[in-house]
Amino acid sequence: MAEANQLQKDKGQLMTSKLINYVILKLIILFYLQKELKPPQEASVDIYKASQKAYNNAFQHKEYQILADLWKNCMNLYLTVRKFLGHPNTCKFLNGWHSLMEKNKMMLSTAEWRKNNPPPPKQVPKTAPVASSSNSNVKEQ
Repeated sequence: MAEANQLQKDKGQLMTSKLINYVILKLIILFYLQKELKPPQEASVDIYKASQKAYNNAFQHKEYQILADLWKNCMNLYLTVRKFLGHPNTCKFLNGWHSLMEKNKMMLSTAEWRKNNPPPPKQVPKTAPVASSSNSNVKEQ
């Protein structure tokens, strides 16, 4: 009987931690984007890290339905931030191709933000010099 009570208690704590993670993820976008406490690229990283943590937590305890729901919601939030910021590639954003957005630009719609902040031109890769077909450097033995 004591073992069953302990199991129920552990499961309750597990659910509580997952629900807390989920609530934090649901609020994180509004918190960062409206309160402007962090630059948006940091919010994007935090959401991604939190989604991984929630995923690993659910996977460890084999709560597969919760796992699927958490992962879907976490990644949707992560992608929402990327879409809001108008960046086709998070890596370019995180590598700092654009300086931090000013606070007054933070709440602009995606279309207006994109118009004001076009992505950098794509760099054309330099072609490697073509190796000559002669083997003049190879000594015959």
